[in-house]
Amino acid sequence: MRPKKKADAHKIIKAMRLYLGMTQEEAAKRCGISLCVYQKYENIPGELLKGRFSDVYRVLRMLNLEPEDLLAGNYQLNDLGHKVTSRGTGPLNTILRKALQNCCPVVSK
Repeated sequence: MRPKKKADAHKIIKAMRLYLGMTQEEAAKRCGISLCVYQKYENIPGELLKGRFSDVYRVLRMLNLEPEDLLAGNYQLNDLGHKVTSRGTGPLNTILRKALQNCCPVVSK
């Protein structure tokens, strides 16, 4: 199964970060990149694929994602992953995020 579009890469990294229980700040620090750069990768469709190779590689490896599989379109969000990444904040999203920690939001071929 392929993601609907490669621009979904930003949603995949957001879902995996939430699944691993990290804030954007923690993720950026672990990767050795600025928070601003990490936020662009996660919030702007297509930005991850335009990023510096070394930065993108560190982000994907930190999130336990294989760069080759992401680029090949082998990852996709399950229903919970879609719900969490498409909603903003609030009580419902808090419940979804807690549920996310028990179920990986990303499936691969």
